[in-house]
Amino acid sequence: MLGSDLLHGVYVANVTPFHTDPARSIDVTAYRLHARWLAGYGVDGIVPFGTNGEGPSVATHEKLAVFETLLADDLGIQIVPTVAEGNLSDTVALLERLNDLAVAAVLVLPPYYFKPVEAEGMTAFYERVLEVSRHPVLAYHIPKYAVPVPLAVVTSLPLWGVKDSDGKPAYSEAVRASGRGVLLGTEDDLPGRLPHVEGSISALANIVPEQVVELYRLVRDGEDARAQELSAHLQRVRALTKEYASPGLLKLLAQGRHGTPMGTVRPPLVPVPDSYDVEDALGRLALGPHA
Repeated sequence: MLGSDLLHGVYVANVTPFHTDPARSIDVTAYRLHARWLAGYGVDGIVPFGTNGEGPSVATHEKLAVFETLLADDLGIQIVPTVAEGNLSDTVALLERLNDLAVAAVLVLPPYYFKPVEAEGMTAFYERVLEVSRHPVLAYHIPKYAVPVPLAVVTSLPLWGVKDSDGKPAYSEAVRASGRGVLLGTEDDLPGRLPHVEGSISALANIVPEQVVELYRLVRDGEDARAQELSAHLQRVRALTKEYASPGLLKLLAQGRHGTPMGTVRPPLVPVPDSYDVEDALGRLALGPHA
């Protein structure tokens, strides 16, 4: 589906609530409530089990159970599963299971252990992915945590496009010039970059979905001054979320807003200290609870 508008707007790189039991099992009830809260603010979709969703720490059978539950809930938003299995065999196995589910597309991370990777090897990986998947495929370009997906690989294959988490406009511009789509995975300069891409996959939307949706609207409507003002506020929200290098902070802040307990993180990540003052953090940004 090259050049289609299949995916557009605001997607959430949604977090995964875990119980505090020894297995750190997924709290599916909290997961569903969080997704419903996000949908209520008009996001276009969610992207489960990516970086902020701790996807590499979650087993395939756990992911599938969540996908099936979300689809049964029929929230009126798109579900774009992240496939980040670390090897081709497990990637293919998950894609084959996803073929039977009514997801909008799949976001596929290349195997991330071996560095550097030749473009030939990356091409072979995505050729197999495209051969197996019945859904449109996005390549997950996140060099900070994985291997980069070369531009030549993206433009030579019938991918829908990429999630670009590198933050370099030239890469996204070249992808779009080839007729493929881009969803931004970073939140730097959204007013400047959103007009030139299909949308974004936002971590901040876990806690301020209404503001990220509004920013997208302002940009699309050409309300530049208001977009810049809101973007500056979102950068302050972003700085707050960086106080701890853990998706656990996103969970706490989301919990502070909608009231659903969001649990903990899975090892090797560690939770935010119990002493963290969520009310104070939200108050600093004038974000009320249960909004």
